[in-house]
Amino acid sequence: MALLEPVAPIDLYQEDWFIHTYQGQYPPARTVPGRTGAEGVFINSMLAAGTVIAGGGVNHSILFPQVQVGDGVIVEHSILFNGVKVGAGAQLRRCIIDKDVTVPAGEQIGFDKKRDVDRFTVSPGGVVVIPKGYRF
Repeated sequence: MALLEPVAPIDLYQEDWFIHTYQGQYPPARTVPGRTGAEGVFINSMLAAGTVIAGGGVNHSILFPQVQVGDGVIVEHSILFNGVKVGAGAQLRRCIIDKDVTVPAGEQIGFDKKRDVDRFTVSPGGVVVIPKGYRF
């Protein structure tokens, strides 16, 4: 998340500093209008290839490859790993969601601490962690 700060602790865009890693071959990340006609929007966030924001909003978050954000979704201060799908109208705040989790439409995570503690791991700082492959 520190990479989203105005002056990040590491400059990933240095031309003389190469990042050697495997990156899957996915289509480019994109934003598109959702069913309601609302535009997909992302602000101060990082999006990996294959990510689609369809009418939702992403703010100060990191989305890994092949994440799908549905219509009316709000994602704030979160990290969504590979293959996470967020259903229409869901709201996520201060979450780390591991690979291959489908968040149902209308779900709220990061707003009701008691409910979050009953279902997930919550850090002392209030970050909700959802494990790989979790089923709602």
